[in-house]
Amino acid sequence: MAKGVTNWSRMSHINKQNTDMQSSMNLLEATGQYKVLTRVPESLSAEKLPSTKQFKAAVIDLETTGLDPRNDEIIEIGTLIVTFTNEDGFIAVDFADNQLQQPNNPISEEITNITGITNEDVAGKSIDWVQLEDKLADVALIICHNASFDRNFMELQAPEHFSKLIQSKAFGCTSRGINWKALGFEGAKLEYLNLKMGYFYDGHRALVDCWATLNLLQQRPEAFEELKNGVRSKERLICAIDADFDKKDELKKRHYRWSDGRKNLPKCWWITIPEQDYQDELDYLKDEIYGGRQVSLPTHVITAHSRYSYRCEKMTQT
Repeated sequence: MAKGVTNWSRMSHINKQNTDMQSSMNLLEATGQYKVLTRVPESLSAEKLPSTKQFKAAVIDLETTGLDPRNDEIIEIGTLIVTFTNEDGFIAVDFADNQLQQPNNPISEEITNITGITNEDVAGKSIDWVQLEDKLADVALIICHNASFDRNFMELQAPEHFSKLIQSKAFGCTSRGINWKALGFEGAKLEYLNLKMGYFYDGHRALVDCWATLNLLQQRPEAFEELKNGVRSKERLICAIDADFDKKDELKKRHYRWSDGRKNLPKCWWITIPEQDYQDELDYLKDEIYGGRQVSLPTHVITAHSRYSYRCEKMTQT
């Protein structure tokens, strides 16, 4: 009985402290001279009972020895698996994990300054890719804040069995897959978005960045809806090969970009457009760029299973 009274007294004291703290914060912000920030939560505000079909999403963030996924190495991976429904949003946290990996080459001072990860931190450490593969097996969607960076590193630098799993998954990107400007934000950097929403965090560690990414979607459910709609959509990459040189300015105005042919794309002007606009774009190219000639152009359909991967630039003829 005495223990129960003690616990009740302690909780009552904590609740009073929280109420007093909130009152102080409200007073500060009411002056118009201060903005009070809250640390990014590392839990859901309240776990809910599902009302409809459940899905699993994994928020993943990496720290690496550099920016080149073909040559640099993964030194840290944060994984946050959550359950969500389309009606209720995020309802439960299923798995939160952070692992370090010792690279083949020493971590540079520059990378240590950026990530805070030292060679001593990773000495003797290795990522349990088999465990992560098992945890991600039934995940329907992988979310990253810079998906082209994280996806390509996992596809090119992780063990083959894990790379194949990643290649089979749908990806969404909270940086490029959401029109933050339309939602009232001037940029799409993770720290900036959280600050504008009233939150701060200690950045550049993988799992912390996962929580910060999830926080964006918790605070702005409409952003999560936009991300999911984008995941469901298809795009078409078109290569306008052999276009006359004097058409380059017109193509640039239409947002085509130049490929010099040294990477996956052939030498061409190229663009990625929504699948529903594909035929209209072919008609435009035929009439305005190729002088009415019927042309067969390299093209590729992009879905969430290849979006943000180097694989989406492997061309086929149509």
